[in-house]
Amino acid sequence: MISERRNELIAELFYWVHYIEKWGRGIRLILSKEPDTEFKEVGTHFIVVFKRKKIPISHGGGVSEGVSEGVNTLFNYIKINPGKRTPQFEEALDVPIKTIERWLKKLKDEQKIEFRGAPKTGGYYIRKNR
Repeated sequence: MISERRNELIAELFYWVHYIEKWGRGIRLILSKEPDTEFKEVGTHFIVVFKRKKIPISHGGGVSEGVSEGVNTLFNYIKINPGKRTPQFEEALDVPIKTIERWLKKLKDEQKIEFRGAPKTGGYYIRKNR
C-alpha cells in the first residue's frame, strides 16, 4: 500500500505533534494513542474527529476531601498543560468557573502555581521554587 498525502498541511501538523513518526504510519499511530478517533469521508473531504478526554473528578467523600481532590486534579492538569487559563480549565475539567477560581486561589496561596504573562494572554504554571 502506498501512502499518499491528501492534505499537506494536515500531514505536516500530525508530524509536528508527533501523531506520525514517518509517512505511511499515521492512522495506525493515531489509533494507538486515541482509540476513539473517528475518520469520515464526506464527498471530497476527509474528516478526523478527536474525542476530548475529560479528567474525572470524584464528588464523593466529605466536603474538604472533595475540595482537596479537586485542587489536586487542577494542579495535575496545570502540570500536564502549562500556560492554560481559567476558561480552558472549566472546559477540560467540567467544573464551574467559580469552583476553578477557588481552587486557583488555594494553589496560589500555597505558592504551588503562578500566573505568567499579560492578563488576557498569559496562563498558569507550576512554580519552580517550591
